Amino acid sequence: MATLFLSQHSSNPLEVGSSDPRNSQYRRSLLAAQSRRAEHSLSSDDPIHGYDVESMKRYHRHLAHVLPTFSATNQPQNAYVDLDEGMDSDDELDQLPIVTGPATGHTEDAQDDNDIDDDAHDNESDTPEETDEEMTLYLKSSEERAEIEEEIADLENAVPQLTIDYKIVDRLGTGTFSSVYKAIDLGYHDKWDNTSWQGHHPPSSSAYYQSAPHPRDQKVFVAIKRIYVTSSPERIRNEISIMEDCRGCRHISQLITAFRHDDQVVAIMPYHRNEDFRDFFRTLPIPGIKAYFRCMFRSLRDIHTRGIIHRDVKPANFLFDPRTGIGTLCDFGLASRMEAVGPTYGACLHTSATREHPHGTSKKNAISIEEIKAGQLDARNKSKSAPEKVGYPEKDNRPVSKANRAGTRGFRAPEVLLKCGDQTGAIDVWAAGMILLFFLTGKFPLFQSNDDLEALMEIAMVIGSKNMEKVATLHSRKFSTNVPDLTPEGMPWRVFVEKQNPALYDPPEPDLRYYPYNSPTYHPHTESEHQQRQQQHHDPPPSSSSASSPPPLYFPRSSSPASGPNDAIPAPTRASHRAEIESAFDLLEKLMHPESTKRLTPDRALAHEFLRAGSDGAFDEAADDDEFVPHLFDEGVCREWHFRDEVTDAPCVKVSTPCGCGCGETVEEILTLVSGEGVAIGRQPSFDFLRMFLISKAKFRHCEK
Repeated sequence: MATLFLSQHSSNPLEVGSSDPRNSQYRRSLLAAQSRRAEHSLSSDDPIHGYDVESMKRYHRHLAHVLPTFSATNQPQNAYVDLDEGMDSDDELDQLPIVTGPATGHTEDAQDDNDIDDDAHDNESDTPEETDEEMTLYLKSSEERAEIEEEIADLENAVPQLTIDYKIVDRLGTGTFSSVYKAIDLGYHDKWDNTSWQGHHPPSSSAYYQSAPHPRDQKVFVAIKRIYVTSSPERIRNEISIMEDCRGCRHISQLITAFRHDDQVVAIMPYHRNEDFRDFFRTLPIPGIKAYFRCMFRSLRDIHTRGIIHRDVKPANFLFDPRTGIGTLCDFGLASRMEAVGPTYGACLHTSATREHPHGTSKKNAISIEEIKAGQLDARNKSKSAPEKVGYPEKDNRPVSKANRAGTRGFRAPEVLLKCGDQTGAIDVWAAGMILLFFLTGKFPLFQSNDDLEALMEIAMVIGSKNMEKVATLHSRKFSTNVPDLTPEGMPWRVFVEKQNPALYDPPEPDLRYYPYNSPTYHPHTESEHQQRQQQHHDPPPSSSSASSPPPLYFPRSSSPASGPNDAIPAPTRASHRAEIESAFDLLEKLMHPESTKRLTPDRALAHEFLRAGSDGAFDEAADDDEFVPHLFDEGVCREWHFRDEVTDAPCVKVSTPCGCGCGETVEEILTLVSGEGVAIGRQPSFDFLRMFLISKAKFRHCEK
């Protein structure tokens, strides 16, 4: 069967003696790998191909040690989550992975019953660091396991070339239009050129995990997304095109490759370990919450700069590992590009997104103030009328207002509900604010309306009718309602949160399962140990004015003598915790401003005090984001060397390298790049790595002499 490749950037084989990717050397390595798997077919190391009873018993004992709640006869039933539950099937596409199985050996039950002390840390070798990712299928019930194995067999039969390059080991999630599977990339170390999608994020960047190469002795997992035939070709093309444009963006699930076989379309992406949001959002420490939103706003900043709106920001589409503090935005099935619309019926009274105003700005002279006031007065008078005169006619003859309303209920911004035809990245920021609301209230989900009108009323009950009138006016709409409980002023989001979570200001105990307290390099010290450590480092004793019961401190336990008490992570006190919550409230109000033009942009959110303050309240230099921003292709310090081919419009770069003949002259090379290459990071030129690549091949190039 013929196969059409939609994107082959990572499918370019490395030159190992032949231009044919199925060359003899690769076939020999593949046969060797298959032989090794055959040798272990009776081992629990390879349950997919076979195992004996005794080996499986040993594997169950291993799981019971790692997961105290696990037993072979009563396996966890919550590993798989129905990603369509509670979703709007008419306008929501596939939902990407919710990882099955835990990220580490800690569990909530074990944490409640065991105090972690120095002995537990010193005996780390007794506790495996993580469950083998290849074995997660066996954490599921026998019925679900049989169902998944049948799906995997069907996928391998429908797309046979997958079995050559990938070993599918589990299902990560499923939705209306796609399913996602976990697989081992068999050719990562020997076959593929991964530089285009891995990017070159520096080690000091929070996105370095995207660029860091895997050791040769390590299994590399990927996520395989099978897009069902019910998805329209245009929607598939849009998703793949947008993901290609997002190559190099931070904390974004990168597109490795995508291809079609007959009517089957498959996309390959990196696998990111994460946990179900519902398992950690009530207990994640404040530093972990900050890490969550730093990753999220860095991803939104990068894609919005490229004129892309995600449109479906929610916890299920943000793969966050609470043990490492790393999050990745995924599922671009509903994403769209910001495109300015021309004059339309009911055009909004704000501009389109621009570089200076990413969320647009109000059109001051588009309509007179008198007309605005008259329209608002008419809406208020209608609200006071008889019930049958409030609302819209049963047979409405007015022109239909069309706008993109894709997204998930409970996360749609007011402008989406009001059918704004000129939407911006502000809708993603609103959804991020909703997630912060979940962290603060300790409740998820919060808003679960049946339609857009109910959703507007849910928001109006908080922000009040006056603010809703302003929002409606901004989008050339009128807001009328006779609901008696709706007040003109509403309430601040702070008051709403405090009503939902009265214990908000009580500082929680640091949860040693989660970032940053879970690191094996940290452990709690008592005050006496703290003072002893201070004396060892010749630090002055605490002042007499200090609190009588200072909080525990979390120090590096295996640090060098140069490490002192300043390296500690303090447990939250009531005062410090309240200050953090106050700062979070200020961020929340700005993220969820009802008027999209006044809503905080991702780069300004990253500059907010809540996200720039370190875990101990001190200023965090690492939060300075500009140094690590991936620029657009024709921007950055090396933009003068960038250009596009006049015929193909392909991105190109000029690079000067030493001549191979040794004359000391330089040779100018012009390279045609693929998506993800040629991206300047902060003040770092994009062509440094390209130049090193060319210098390594300089002996093959000679000047005209």
